[in-house]
Amino acid sequence: MTLSAQPLLLWLWYFWQFFPTTNFIFFIFFPLFFFLGIIILILSAAIIAKIFLIFINILHKPKEGTFLRDRDDKDYCYWSLRAVVRKWPIWLARQLSLPLLEILVLKILGVRTSFSNSLYKGWIDCEFIEFGKNIKVGQGSFIISNIIIQDKLIIKRVSIEDNVIIGANAIVMPGTVIESNTILDTISMTKINQHLEKNSTYHGSPAVKMENIQLFGKKDQYEQTIFDKKRNENYNMENLKAHVKEFSVPFHFYIIAGWVIIGFSFILPGFFFFLFLFGFLIPNLFSTTLYLRLLLNPIIIAILFLSPIIIIGLYLIHLFFIALFTKWFYTIADKRGPSQGVFDRNLDESSKVLNYYHFRSFLFKYPIFAFVRSPFPWLINWELRFLGSNKIGKGTVFEETFFHSHIDIGKNCYIGTFSHISNHLVDGVYGEENLTFFGVDLGDNCIFSLSNGGMPGLKMENNSTVLPMCATIKYDKLVNNSIFSRFPARKLKQDDISKLTGGMYYE
Repeated sequence: MTLSAQPLLLWLWYFWQFFPTTNFIFFIFFPLFFFLGIIILILSAAIIAKIFLIFINILHKPKEGTFLRDRDDKDYCYWSLRAVVRKWPIWLARQLSLPLLEILVLKILGVRTSFSNSLYKGWIDCEFIEFGKNIKVGQGSFIISNIIIQDKLIIKRVSIEDNVIIGANAIVMPGTVIESNTILDTISMTKINQHLEKNSTYHGSPAVKMENIQLFGKKDQYEQTIFDKKRNENYNMENLKAHVKEFSVPFHFYIIAGWVIIGFSFILPGFFFFLFLFGFLIPNLFSTTLYLRLLLNPIIIAILFLSPIIIIGLYLIHLFFIALFTKWFYTIADKRGPSQGVFDRNLDESSKVLNYYHFRSFLFKYPIFAFVRSPFPWLINWELRFLGSNKIGKGTVFEETFFHSHIDIGKNCYIGTFSHISNHLVDGVYGEENLTFFGVDLGDNCIFSLSNGGMPGLKMENNSTVLPMCATIKYDKLVNNSIFSRFPARKLKQDDISKLTGGMYYE
């Protein structure tokens, strides 16, 4: 053996002693074990949800039709229960961004689909949905088999055949049938019970069949417009530059607030978790030799039963501290922030006041995300009331959406997926902008279906509904007992409602 080889072998021997064979293998393959563990967790959640759904469906079989949005209506209540059961496994499946895994979870939960489909970029309901093969669903699109309109719940089967393309941010409404080799264009929406013919392209809201399509015309004219230097010279380059202003809220205060809200909320539940892990689980469970008779041991059964409850309890403590720390910072910012009005963002005095407004908006981001995306999304109502930022009526439901402070919502309202209700709007560009800051007031039984927008100053009276892809303007007023569509939102007549809903609303 040469002298140069001795130090290398010595280091290898030390490494081998420090990492025994079993530990070395575990160290190398730990990421794979962890990844497989997450997949097993997701599939277990889907299977358990499926078991619950089987029992729920035995008690009350799901069916299509038009039902009252009322607790006394069994179809509505059991639909709500089925939706809650499916939320957790679907949310888990989306976190890994594995299309095949998400399709498998959808199949377990009742969607008829194929592994040849690309569905993971869209939002897919989990019942009364039938897919063919080789279907592409665009980013931000919706395939829904149910919709709430005023006091009614409409459920109808959706059928999409082979080789169909759903464009980005398109909406397929309940009862839609799309035949093979058909395209639903970007930002388009079908009507309820609409039938899209095969080998066709549909565009618009509601979707209309396009005839004699020209993919691209007058190419030279478009290039000349895009790359015209004279057009670019018309802009004042000084206005295109960012102007630095002194912040009345120091930047490091943002960092401190973020660390306290996110980091400190883990301290107490984290301490109890390690206490539970090393003081209880490891000595009584993990250090015990594994054999089948352990499953008959009352202590082991108690540990297996109590462990999930304890972990869920610690997670709820974490959410509570998120809300508590946010409330502390929000109270400070709200006292110093602006009242409602229109503010010139170029004036130093207004800018300093608005900095507290921006800081207040910053405080909202993580807490709302943490609650809405948690296994307990209904706790968002408690959080908003606890912060004192919003008035939320009893029975109001929020899907995966985002909203701001100073938005008051009445009783039994429904805010659908990807709807955005805002208290502010920036008017103008390139250094001449103002900020409009006004609250929003929604009455009782108001519905934002999905992919809607509510602008500052909105007043929405009782029992009104905004249909998908509809948005309001500033200071808009939506009268009671009405249904609205398009942009800007306009009230629909009875004939328009019947056409858009395929007659199901009046059943």
